[in-house]
Amino acid sequence: MKNLCWIGLLLSLFFAVRCGSDETDETVDPNEGVATLDTNQFLVDLKEMENKIDANVNNADTDLLKEAVTTYQDFAGIFPKDPKAPDYLLKASDFALITAQPEKSVKILDRIIREYPDYGKMEDVMYNRASHLDIELRDTTLAKQAYQDFIDKFPKATNKVLDAQFRIQTISLTLEELSDQYMDQMESGQVE
Repeated sequence: MKNLCWIGLLLSLFFAVRCGSDETDETVDPNEGVATLDTNQFLVDLKEMENKIDANVNNADTDLLKEAVTTYQDFAGIFPKDPKAPDYLLKASDFALITAQPEKSVKILDRIIREYPDYGKMEDVMYNRASHLDIELRDTTLAKQAYQDFIDKFPKATNKVLDAQFRIQTISLTLEELSDQYMDQMESGQVE
């Protein structure tokens, strides 16, 4: 029995020494495999992309606009405190809508509302969000709430408030029903 214990102990020591000798003396870089960002190159690439978009403003390539959406969102993620961040997000939202990505457009507008509540163009952001929910996504429940949130936040934005109130009242009507309602109002003299 003693011999068996000694053999077990020797085998344990042998394996411990053997396993330890397989290790190399190489040091492991803690950043190995982690992507790093060259912010200067990012800004240069951003400027080049904007120049391409500006040069082809009327025939902008869909792929280029989709790239811009991602790049503008990246800018806001990398430089969240930069005053241009919410402007870039607003552009990203517009380009997402142009490239038939209304859900993404609304999510970007939600991000602006959440992360930049004091943004100078918040009136446009909130109205656009309500409009996209209404017209592009046809989510009448969320659109009504978004219109009401807009009215509550910007009661002095007269024309947009009137539009928002009208949409809240008529959001469930089809185009034909809206047309009929308008014709009825014209015939009764309510609309000139």
